[in-house]
Amino acid sequence: MQILWQSIIQGPLVKLSSLCILVLFACSALLVGMGVYLFTRSPETVYFLSNTSIHDKMPYPALGIAGQWIPTFVHVYAFSLLSVAVFARSRSGVIVICGMWLLVDSLLELAQIDTVAGWIAGHVPAWFAVFPILDNMADYFLSGTFDLFDLVSILAGAFAAYMTVVMITRGRLTDVAST
Repeated sequence: MQILWQSIIQGPLVKLSSLCILVLFACSALLVGMGVYLFTRSPETVYFLSNTSIHDKMPYPALGIAGQWIPTFVHVYAFSLLSVAVFARSRSGVIVICGMWLLVDSLLELAQIDTVAGWIAGHVPAWFAVFPILDNMADYFLSGTFDLFDLVSILAGAFAAYMTVVMITRGRLTDVAST
């Protein structure tokens, strides 16, 4: 595995800084996550697909059993990498950022538990209806389904993001921006 990472980092991407590589990995992961939503989810159930006419959906088995958890993994992984690229300057900064995304995504997943979702939906301010994305906040929690395996994929995404940073920077996390 280490040889594979070294060939990626020292191969055609040798002229790119670690920051560019982190952003490239994050954007690639986001494209995969968007593809999963585009081809496996009903347009009516996904906010950014609500006005599309995609009807040929691949079932989860086309992506294997893990296909249903790829988006939760990708979200924490990609946004951890993007945040590290912008903000982290040390190993502790990387840990804090990955931990923060782990916490945010975990709380969003836990908020989909029926009793919690109902409470949140009842407390969403009326002015949220004026803003795109926020206008769907109550429905996000009420329509969502809590899944323990989503929490596992969130943890895996945070860990994978941390390990990606370690491998890309070759362990030199004292200053991610200068590697």
